[in-house]
Amino acid sequence: MNLARHFWNRLSQDADRVLFEHLAPSGEITWRQSRGALLTEASLWMAALRAAGIRPGDRVALSLGKATGLVTAHLAVLGVGAGVVPLNPALSAVETEAVLRQAEVKLAITTSSTVSRAPEIVAAVNGPWWVAAQAEEPDEVPPPTIALAEVLAGYRPGDEPSIGPDDALALLLFTSGTTGQPKGVGLTHHNIGANLQALLVETWQMSAEDRLLHALPPHHLHGLGLGLYGTLYVGNAAVLLDRFDPLVVLTALAQHRISVFMGVPTMYHRMTERMAAGAKDPPLIGGGLSPLRVFISGSAPLSPETFRRFEEQSGFRIVERYGLTETAINTSNPLDAERRPGTVGLALPGVEVGIFDPHTQQPLSPGETGEIWVRGPHVFSGYWNNPEVTAAAFCDDWFRTGDLGVLSTDAYLSINGRMKELIIVGGTNVTPGEVEAVLETQAGVRECAVAGVPDADLGEKVAAFIVPQADQAAASLEADLRKRAEQDLAPYKRPRLYRFLAEIPRNSMGKVERGKLKDLGAAAPKPEE
Repeated sequence: MNLARHFWNRLSQDADRVLFEHLAPSGEITWRQSRGALLTEASLWMAALRAAGIRPGDRVALSLGKATGLVTAHLAVLGVGAGVVPLNPALSAVETEAVLRQAEVKLAITTSSTVSRAPEIVAAVNGPWWVAAQAEEPDEVPPPTIALAEVLAGYRPGDEPSIGPDDALALLLFTSGTTGQPKGVGLTHHNIGANLQALLVETWQMSAEDRLLHALPPHHLHGLGLGLYGTLYVGNAAVLLDRFDPLVVLTALAQHRISVFMGVPTMYHRMTERMAAGAKDPPLIGGGLSPLRVFISGSAPLSPETFRRFEEQSGFRIVERYGLTETAINTSNPLDAERRPGTVGLALPGVEVGIFDPHTQQPLSPGETGEIWVRGPHVFSGYWNNPEVTAAAFCDDWFRTGDLGVLSTDAYLSINGRMKELIIVGGTNVTPGEVEAVLETQAGVRECAVAGVPDADLGEKVAAFIVPQADQAAASLEADLRKRAEQDLAPYKRPRLYRFLAEIPRNSMGKVERGKLKDLGAAAPKPEE
C-alpha cells in the first residue's frame, strides 16, 4: 500500500467535509481544513518540492507544531515519494543537528522559532530551509532560510502523488537516545498501512463518522502515526489541541462531539484528579454524551489504579495498547471483550507475540516472565545505517523488544518493564512495575515510581519515589507504605529507600525517566532505615 495514494483517495471523497479543526485553550476553533482544501494545498506543495529537487527516497525534516501547514506538509512529502523526518522541538541544538546529519536531510520545513532558537543547525541540512513565521513572530526569517510563503508563491496546484513501492521509507523516527546516540527507525508505507488497518479499522472499529480529540505531540509515533496518519487513513475528523490541559480536554469532550480520545497514562491521571476535584460544571464526561465511545492509552504503562480511578470517575474502561517506535502497535485490549487492567491486551490481527528467555532464546510458557518478541508486517527492517545494532535486535524474523513481559493462558500480555530497568537485588530480579502496583494503591499516594539504586551489600536495592497527596504528611505516609510493602511484597522486593518528590520525572510522552530517579536515589542523604 502506498500511503500517499491511499490518503489522496480518501480525501477525494466528500471534498467539502471538514477533516481537521484547531482548538485554542479558550475553546475557540481557530482554523478548519476540509478534505478538498488539503488536496489543493498538498498539490501546490508537491510542485514546490519537486522544483526544489526533492526526489523519491530523499528525506525531508518537518517541525511545524499544529499549524495549518502540518498536515499539508506530510501529505506533500509523502506525495513526492520522500520520507518524513519529524523533529522534536524539545531537542537541543546538538541533538537536532545529530538527527539531521544522520538522516542526511535534503530539505527542512519548520517554524521560524526552530531556526531562531538554534541557527547553528542550518548547515546540517544538505539543502534549503523553508520557514513558516508563527503568528506571534515577525514575517522576516533569518538568512539563509527562505520564507515558506515566498517559496509557494510561484506554484500552482495540479500535481498528484507519485506511486512508489510499498517498501519505500515513509517515516524516519529517532529514538530518545537515553543510552547513547539516537537510533533511526525507518517505517515503510507497508509497515504503517498494515498497522493502521489492523489497529484502527479491525480492532478499534474507527470510521469516517468518528471525531478524534488530538492532544498528543505531532512528532512521536503515537500522535503522528496513529493520530495524524490514522485520521488520513480512516477519514475521521480530528480536533487538534496544541498541548494537553485536563480541563480543556474534559470540556472539549463534551462540547465538540468527540467519540475517540488517545492519551498517555499521565493524561488520564491528571484528568482523573481534575474530575475528582469537581470538574463537572458544565457537564463533562458524565454528561450523557452519545458520541463518546472509547478512551485509548499507550506510550507508557497504565497502572491498574489509574485504570480503576478513571473508570470510577468517568464510567469508561480505558483501552490500553502496546507499541514501540520500531514496530508501531503490537497489541491492544479489545473493544467488545474484557479490557483487563494491568495488561496491554491481545496481539493485533497479523501480529505474533512471544515470550522468550533472553539468554537461551527459547520460548517460555504462559505465566513465565521473559523478553517480549514480536513479528509481523508492521515491524521495521532495521536501524538506519546501523547494521550491527540491527543484527543484535533480531533473532531470525523476530524483533527483540527489550521489554519484559508475561502472557496469560488466554494470551493477554502484561508488561513488567524494560530489561535495562530490571532491579537485581542480591542476584534476584525485581521489576519496577510489580512494586509500583502495590504502592500506588496506598491512600495518600498521588503518584509513585520505582527504580534500583546501588547498594554495597546487595548490588542494588529497591528505591520508591512518591508524590503524596497535597494534605498528606510524608512521615506518616512512609510508615504506611512500609507496612503495605511488608504485607504484600516479598522481602527482597520491598523498597529500602523512600524519597518524596513534587513530581515524577517523565519525558514528553509520559514515560518515567528512571535514569533521573537513579541519580536522585544515589544522592539521597537520608539513611534507608
